[in-house]
Amino acid sequence: MKSGILISLVLSVSCSAFSQDFCTVRGTVRDGATHEPLVFANISVAGTRLGTATDARGTFSIELPRGKTVLRCSYVGYKTAEIPISVDNEIRVLINLDAMDILLQDVTVYAYQGVEREHMSASLLSLQSEEIKNSTAVIPDVLRSTHMLPGVSANNEFSAKFNVRGGNQDENLILVNGTQMYDPYHVKEVPNASISIMMMDMIRKMDLMTGGFPARYGDKMSAVVDIQYREGDRDRYKGTATASLTDADIVAEGPLGEDASFIFGVRKSYFEYLLKYINRGSYHHPSFYDAQGVVDYSLSSGHTLFFKFLHAGDSYTQDPLTHRYVANSPTTAQRSGDSLNNRGQYYSTLLSLQSVNIMSSSAIVKTELSLHDQRENERFWDNEYSDIRDSIGGQSLFDSSYTLHLYGNDLRIWAMALNSMFDYQVSSLYGIKIGLSYEHITYAQDQLFQYTFDRYTNSVQYPDTTISHDIENILDIGFNNLLNTQSWKSAGYVESLLQLSDHLLLNMGGRFDYFDLNKAPTWSPRIQLAYQVREGLTLRGAWGFFYQSPNYRQIAHPAASDTNTRSQKAIHYVFGVDYQANVGPDYQNFLRVKVEGFYKDYDNLMSAYLTSSGIVYYSRKNDALGSAKGVDVYVMYSASGFYGWVSYGYLSSTQDVRDDGYGSFPRNTDQRHTLAAVGNLDLGTLWNVSARFVYGSGYPFTPSTAAYDSAKVTWQWIRGTSNSGRIPPYIRTDLRISKGFEMFGLATSAFLDISNVFNTMNIQSFRYTRDGNGNPLKQEIELWPIIPSVGLSVRF
Repeated sequence: MKSGILISLVLSVSCSAFSQDFCTVRGTVRDGATHEPLVFANISVAGTRLGTATDARGTFSIELPRGKTVLRCSYVGYKTAEIPISVDNEIRVLINLDAMDILLQDVTVYAYQGVEREHMSASLLSLQSEEIKNSTAVIPDVLRSTHMLPGVSANNEFSAKFNVRGGNQDENLILVNGTQMYDPYHVKEVPNASISIMMMDMIRKMDLMTGGFPARYGDKMSAVVDIQYREGDRDRYKGTATASLTDADIVAEGPLGEDASFIFGVRKSYFEYLLKYINRGSYHHPSFYDAQGVVDYSLSSGHTLFFKFLHAGDSYTQDPLTHRYVANSPTTAQRSGDSLNNRGQYYSTLLSLQSVNIMSSSAIVKTELSLHDQRENERFWDNEYSDIRDSIGGQSLFDSSYTLHLYGNDLRIWAMALNSMFDYQVSSLYGIKIGLSYEHITYAQDQLFQYTFDRYTNSVQYPDTTISHDIENILDIGFNNLLNTQSWKSAGYVESLLQLSDHLLLNMGGRFDYFDLNKAPTWSPRIQLAYQVREGLTLRGAWGFFYQSPNYRQIAHPAASDTNTRSQKAIHYVFGVDYQANVGPDYQNFLRVKVEGFYKDYDNLMSAYLTSSGIVYYSRKNDALGSAKGVDVYVMYSASGFYGWVSYGYLSSTQDVRDDGYGSFPRNTDQRHTLAAVGNLDLGTLWNVSARFVYGSGYPFTPSTAAYDSAKVTWQWIRGTSNSGRIPPYIRTDLRISKGFEMFGLATSAFLDISNVFNTMNIQSFRYTRDGNGNPLKQEIELWPIIPSVGLSVRF
C-alpha cells in the first residue's frame, strides 16, 4: 500500500503569450483510491505566496514561473502531498491524495459510474458497478451484493436482508445520504423475498463496516452500510436505460447551468409475471416502483447545496382463493375447504437538504436536514374447515374442525433529523471530527393477530364412532398491539485521528446517545489502530462499545419512562491481517488476502422468537445476554481479463435467556460455516461471463415432536429445546453472460442471468401444523427454484 501520491494523469502546462517567463499550470486532484475529484483542495507553491484551489470538478489553474518548483497539495482528511515539478511544456501529471485513515478502512464496495476498471487502486478493495451486478442474481441489488463478502450470511438469493457476524438483521445500520432508513425493502408481503429500494446506478459508493466501526456511526450493534448517492455530470447530458424480465429502469443526468447538475432515476417492476412463470402461483401480484434523484447547486466557491430525494412504493394483492371438497357415502357426508385473502401497500419517502461548506483546505462543515416517512398497510385472512355429517340425520355432526389466521397491520414511522459535522485537519498528521444530531420520531401502529383452532366431536349421539370425546377451543391465540408515541433522540461524537508515524495510525473517539423514550443515556468509547508492517502488509485492531436503542417492535411502553426497554449493548474486539501483493506487470494484477478474528460480548439483549416464515417477535424485555466469535477469510485475485474472490466465515453465536433454566443456546443467526465465491472472465470481443457460488451450513431452528393427547383426542406438537436442530445446508450457483455491442450508435449490452442454475431445492425453515383431519404435518418451506432473466441495457 503506497502512501503519498500517485502521478498518472494530466497536468497540462502552457506558456503565456504575454510572458515567456510564466506558464499556466492546469491539473486535477483526486482521491487516490476511488479516483473521485476532490473539490476545493488547496494548491500552494513552496516558498511563495502563490496558491489556488480546485473547482467543483477537482481541477485547478495557476500561473507559475519557468523552472523547477514544488507544489503542495492539502485537503481535509487526506495526507498533504508535495510534488516536485519542472514547469515547461508537455508536462503531464495528476495528483492523487491518500486518505489519512486509509490504513483503517475495511472492505468497501464502490459503484461509481464513469470510473473505468483500469483505474482501480490496488491499495483498496474497490468493486465498481459492474462488479456489483456480477455479485447479485436476476435483479442487481446493492444490498444483496454484501452477501458475497466476508462476515455476511443470508441463505436466501432473493432477500436483501442479511446478518453480520452473528447479529440479527435489525442490528445493521443502513444510511442513505447520511439518513437512517428503517426498512428499505420492497416485496415485504413475501416473507422469503426482499429487494432494496436503492437504485444501483444512482449510487456513488457504499461502505460496509462489519465491526469495530468509528464513533461517527451509532445506534446499531453489528454493522454499518453507508450509501451515498452521486452527483450528476456537469459537462454533458447522458443516461442509462435497462429492461429485463423483472423490471425496467432509466437514469438520466446532466448540467443545470454552470453551477448545478442533476441525476434522476425511476424503476418499475413486473415481478408478478416472473412468479407466474416459475409456478409460484398466478394469484400473486407483487409490484413496486422507485423515483429518486440528486440536485446539486454551488452557491459560491466552496459552498454547495444538495437536495436529495427517494420515494418507493409497493402494492401486493393475492387473488381470493376458495377450495371446497364434498364426498358422500350411503351414511355420511364429508365436507372440507379453505379460503385465503391477502393484500398490502407500502410507501417510503426520504427528503434531504444538505449544505457542504469547505471553509478552507483544513476545515469542512456539513449540515443536513432530512425527513423520512414510512407507511405500511397489511391485511391477511385465512381459514380452513372440515366436517363429517350424518347424511341420513341431516345437520348432525360426527366431527368438525376449524382453523383461522387473521393478521392486520397499519404502521407509520415519521422522523425529522438534523445532523451537523465539523471535520478539521489540525496538521498533516492529526485530524479531528466532531458531530451533533437531533431526531424527532413518531411511531403509530395498529396491529392485530389472531390464530384459532377449534374441534368438535359428537360422541354422545354417536358413541359407536372412533371419535370419543367432545372438544372445543383447543387453541386460541391472539393479540392487538396499539402504539402511538412521539419521542426524540440526540447524539454527539468526537473522533481524533492521529498518524503516529508513517506506518502507525490511531483513531480514538467516543459518542454520547440519549433516547427520551427510555430515558437512557449511553457513552460509547471506541479505538481503531492500524500498523503497516511493510509494503502490502497491515495489521488492524479495533475495540469499542456499541449500543442500540429499541425500535417500535421492541419498546415495552409507548410513554417515555426510565422503566422502558433499555438499549442493547455489544462490546467488539477485532484483530486482522491484510496482505496485498502485485503479481503482474501493472497494478491490475494483484492478490489480496485478509484474515480477521472477532469477538462480540452482548448484554441487555431482547430474547426473540423467529417464526417459520422469518418474522421476528421480541419479548420487549432486556432478558438475555450472549456472545459471537469467529474468523473471516477473504482472498481476491485480479489479472488481465479476470477477477474474483472467495470469502469464508466461521462463526459461533450464542444467547442465554436469564432465569429460564436452560442455559445458553445458539442464536437464530448462528451459521457455523459460510462460503462464497465470485469469478468474472472477460472473453474478448465484449463477451463476459461471471459465476457465483454460495454455501451455508444451515441456521439453527427449534424442532418439535408430535404427541397424541388421548384426553383431548388430538395430536399436538411439543416444542423441543431452543435451536437444537439445524436447517439443511444451503447451496446455490448463479451464472451471468453478457455481450456488448452498438445499436443505433449507442453502447448496448445484452445479458442472460440465471439464479440457482442447478435448481437446488433449499429449505428456509420447517412449519409444524395439522392437516384437515387433525393429523400432525411437518412442512418444508422451500426457497426459490431456478430463475432465468434476460435483459438489455443502453447508454445514451
